[in-house]
This record gives sequence, structure tokens and C-alpha cells, in this order.
Amino acid sequence: MLCSKIISVGAVLITAGIINRSLGPSGRGIVAEMQTWVGLFAVIFNISMSTAIYHFANKSLYGSDDKEKFITMFYTGFLYAVLAALSLTAFAYLMPWYFSAEFGKYILLLDIFLITLMTATNFSVFIQSLGNLRYPAIVAVVQSAVNILVIGGAYTLGAINVRFALISLLIFHGVAIAMLCVGFIKAGFFKGKFSTDIAKGMLTAGVKQHIATISTFVYTKINQIIVFKYCGDYEAGIFAVSLNIAFAIIFIPATLQTVLYPRVIHSDDDFEVTIRTLRVGFYGWGFMVILIMFFAKPILLIYGGKEFLPSVSSFRILMIAAWFLPLSSLLAPYYVKKGAFGIASLSAVVLGVISMGLNLLLVPKYASIGAAWATAITCLSGFLGVLALLWYLSQKNPLVIFKPNLIKTFK
Repeated sequence: MLCSKIISVGAVLITAGIINRSLGPSGRGIVAEMQTWVGLFAVIFNISMSTAIYHFANKSLYGSDDKEKFITMFYTGFLYAVLAALSLTAFAYLMPWYFSAEFGKYILLLDIFLITLMTATNFSVFIQSLGNLRYPAIVAVVQSAVNILVIGGAYTLGAINVRFALISLLIFHGVAIAMLCVGFIKAGFFKGKFSTDIAKGMLTAGVKQHIATISTFVYTKINQIIVFKYCGDYEAGIFAVSLNIAFAIIFIPATLQTVLYPRVIHSDDDFEVTIRTLRVGFYGWGFMVILIMFFAKPILLIYGGKEFLPSVSSFRILMIAAWFLPLSSLLAPYYVKKGAFGIASLSAVVLGVISMGLNLLLVPKYASIGAAWATAITCLSGFLGVLALLWYLSQKNPLVIFKPNLIKTFK
């Protein structure tokens, strides 16, 4: 999984670098605004399906009929995706003043992008929840290779524009859906029966977690729309590049979270595993964050070119967020297993309110720098909240993660 993430991030540096140079800050800002709106509707209408999938993967509680769980997830998730696309279209036409002038022009592509994004995400989460990490890793490598070929070919033909950037996203997620479908067909998963009880359970579990999911999106992504509204497409493009590269770089701790889910859900030493993982993340990832901040300028030169060098300062600030955000995410497998959706949602709502307040206060005055500080402060607050939540759920001291007993941790 880690090898596939390294390849994926390398491909992102190449493909995103090409798109950034082709579109420039203004075009990149328009694409960022569209992606953010699509992401927001995906989060709202998917009703935390990813969390529900992981929760129902616990065979000791919900049995071992994975085919039944899959087909239920498939039909339920597709219904969510269609509702999301219809709602996005209605919202764009009824309230166009919330969107850029180009948004309505590409609404069909954005609807398809929304459906493929939600479907690919649910498929990938489902197969990972079963403990199968090899096949998703292969899928990610193939996605990266296809993406490089498509975008590289378009660049040589001078065909990269906003429309093509959206089409490339459709192809990217379409490859994942096709490959995962092949795997599910071979395993006979499409022969399962739809379960009303599981569908209701997934909906209930998702609703409990949903406020947290939306709030997390708000404090990590909604600032792109705020920057676009207050500062225009150029500043939005500058901020989008710094935000995307900062969050793309967290693939190492994100990979750790991916493999942590089945490890925690299907074992009894869940607290010890969570503590060790947090300790590795705090010290190991923190050291890497400092190195990345030092090399911020050459990284952005590779990723966006000279036009995006004004984003160096915001990128360095966002790396503070990139340090603490994945650490907070490492607790997710533990509280999902415990079913502590309510308190997790409450914590996320608080962070969402903090983020919105800071963004609305800082962005009009400091533009992308203000958005970066708002995100960094919110993610640091989230990490402190995670420590409190871990203590509440386990009744054990979470501060042991600061004891750098790395020999025992890696044992």
C-alpha cells in the first residue's frame, strides 16, 4: 500500500504539475472551486458510507456474509450518488450566485464526476474493510499510469483546459470503478442479496457520524470556496495548489490509517495499537513535515511552476495542518469500532465552527495566508480534542504517545 501511495503521489506531482502550468492560477482556481462543490455534495449525500462500511465489517457483530453487505452497499451508495447529482444540478440552477460563471457550463460533467467519485470511494473502502489491501494498491498504480498517459498526451497536443481537467478526473475514477468491479465479479460479490436490515443499519450508523464527516470537510476544504468568493479565482488558484500539495504529501500517515482500520477492528489490542501508531505519527511524521517545510520552494516549483511561487508561505503554514490532521484521523478506527459516533460528531462540529469563524475573520484580510492559518489552528485544535476523546473512550492515559519509546513502538 505504501509503495502504491508513493507511485500515486509521484504521478500527482507530474499530472497536477502539467495541469497547473497549463491552466495558470486563475484556471486552477476555477477547477478548485468546482472540485470543492462536488466534494461537498459527495460528503453530504454519501451519509458517511465509508464509516458505516468499516463498522459493519466487524464479523463478530454482523456476521460474515460479505456478499450481502456488498450488494447492499452498492445499491444504497448508487442511490445516494444519484440524489447528490440531482441536488447539485438543482442547486446550481436555482442559486447560481453561489457558483462561478463557468460552473453551470460544465454541470453535466460535474454530475458524472460526482457519481464516479462516490462510487469509486465506496468500492475502495469496502474492499479495504475486508483486509484486502493488495488489490486496491494495484488499482492505484494503474490509475496513476493511465492518468499520466492521458494528461501527458493531452499536453503534447495542447488540449488541456478546464473541460479536459474535469474529463481527466472522470477517467481517473472510472479506471478504479472498472478494476474494482472486475475483482468483485470474480469473487462473486454481485450474487449477493440486498438486505433491508443492513441498509437501515448503514444509514443509522452513517447518520450518527455524518455531522462529523461534514464538519471535517468544512474545516479542511470549504476554505477554497471562501477564498474564491472573497479574493477571486487567481488567489483561489494560489491557495488550491498549496492546499492540494500539502494534503497530497500526507499519504504516509494516510496509508497508516488505511491499514489500521482492519487491524483495530478485528483485534483485541486496539488501544495499544492506536497508541503506538499515534506515537510513530507524532515523531516520525513530524520530522518529515519539518523537512518538507524547509524545501517548500523547490517542491512548489516542481508542482506548479514560477506562477505559483506566491503560495510558498501558505504551503508552509498548511504543513502544520498536515502534521496534526492525519494524527487525528488515526483515532478513527478506534472510535468506529467502539461505535462512538455521537461524541465524535460533536467534536467535529466544534472544529467546523472554529474553522468557519477563523476563515471568515482571516480570509478577507489576509487572503490565502489567512485561510492557511485558519486550517492549521483548526487541525491543531482537533488533535488536542482527539487526545481527550481517546481518554474518554479508553479511560487510559493517551499522553503516553509523547514518550518516545520507539524501540517498543516498532517492536
